[in-house]
Amino acid sequence: MLFEHLIYSTAIAIIAGMLWYKYKGRDPSWIIIASAFAPDLDIFAGELFKKLDMNILINGAPISHGDFHNIAFLLLFASAAALVLRLAGMRLGDSFLFADIGGGRWFLEKS
Repeated sequence: MLFEHLIYSTAIAIIAGMLWYKYKGRDPSWIIIASAFAPDLDIFAGELFKKLDMNILINGAPISHGDFHNIAFLLLFASAAALVLRLAGMRLGDSFLFADIGGGRWFLEKS
């Protein structure tokens, strides 16, 4: 399943990177590949919170796989990634767009 995410995100990153480089002269397509696993962070977050003995609940249940597979998390992740990459000197809009494409790729893959 995780290998599948890598293949789909790489294909989308190649196309988006070529188009973006042609018009803007920059290629931030690596952000798409790095963001491909964002919806699956719930696997690690649930285990991490259990080990730290923290009770983080979503709809009255501990975090489990599938809890981050929604638009709200996608926009939250893209915003956080864009702000972090802004500190590294990348443009905010470019970072947000490509992080959003990377996370949104999951919805295309599952439909």
